[in-house]
Amino acid sequence: MPYLHLDLPGHFPAAVKRELAERLCRLYADVMQTQLWRPNVGLCELGPDNLFRLGPQGIESITMVLVEYRPGRPAENRLTLANGIVEACVELLGVPRATVMVEFTPHAGHEIYRDGNWVGDWTPAEGVAS
Repeated sequence: MPYLHLDLPGHFPAAVKRELAERLCRLYADVMQTQLWRPNVGLCELGPDNLFRLGPQGIESITMVLVEYRPGRPAENRLTLANGIVEACVELLGVPRATVMVEFTPHAGHEIYRDGNWVGDWTPAEGVAS
């Protein structure tokens, strides 16, 4: 916890995926004020012609990012995080900015199991424990 899942409309070199994962972990920890070890990133390369939305010009490929987080973070932090995620995808994956969708899914800490126990709910002190 937290988990960032990216469905990608292409295939990318391992080095690019690793750089993206590290950048997103650091971004999440910084913006959401949590420990650096907490974020997890999953990349699913669906490839071309497998991930779409119906845009103004018709069907178009997209990059879909689902971000799980615990309630309590302000909407402004989530907006900053979303902007950073989009920037990272544009820069590292070369996808068009307008086709990167970010969706946030909040849940309580007791819904995540890690290291033999439930993950505790977020507290403001978590940010200084980094």
